[in-house]
Amino acid sequence: METRIEEYTVGELAKVAGVSVRMLHHYDAIGLLKPSHVAANGYRIYRQPEAIRLQEILFYRAIGMALQDIANMLEHGGQLDRLTKHREELKQRLADHAAMIATLDRTISHLTGDAPMMIEDLYKPFSAAKQADYEDWLTQTYSAEMVQQIAHAEQAGPDFAQDGANRLRAIEAALVSDYEGGKPSDQADLSAHQAWVADMWGRPCNDEAYAQLSDIYMAHPDFVARFEALSEGYSQWLRAAMVSWTNRT
Repeated sequence: METRIEEYTVGELAKVAGVSVRMLHHYDAIGLLKPSHVAANGYRIYRQPEAIRLQEILFYRAIGMALQDIANMLEHGGQLDRLTKHREELKQRLADHAAMIATLDRTISHLTGDAPMMIEDLYKPFSAAKQADYEDWLTQTYSAEMVQQIAHAEQAGPDFAQDGANRLRAIEAALVSDYEGGKPSDQADLSAHQAWVADMWGRPCNDEAYAQLSDIYMAHPDFVARFEALSEGYSQWLRAAMVSWTNRT
């Protein structure tokens, strides 16, 4: 029998939602999720609006949003609009992941000799529209400076983009070879990668920016999935290699 949403104490809501009482106390303390009211006995009481708001919070936490960003989002727009939008985003993410799984299956078949694979097929899940989504995510998550970097790439035209893609494939092939060979990353390969980033950005990429880029790579699941498609475990190795390169003497 389904549980009706009526009134819950903090302990009851925590149990139903699968979170800790301590977490709900913290959300109350920072103003993210206040109870409906506090009973005469001092118990926090939650009703339907708070239960649904908690669901929203858990949705956004599941995709890696910081609590402050969640708080800002919940203060804008109606709850129904936000939930509808989030549902569409999840549907799109499922479709994207399905495309990645299909590509990984083809890659596995290619590596096991069951079916040939064209080099272009490696990159099919990463469409121009998807790259535009990444750009929106970068500008929202990091800084307006990303807008200038994106504009540079767009103004340079398709030949610039194709040349950049070809260079990246060669650089990544060398880096993956380093990783799979179990040897430290080749400094020349990382230097080439950092130079490629600078060219794509249209400005110098200093060591601090390059180290931050490694965080960006690991912050977005699609980047991680792409690196893992090149070689299992490569994403973590690449991040460590990039950070190590920036700490060179």
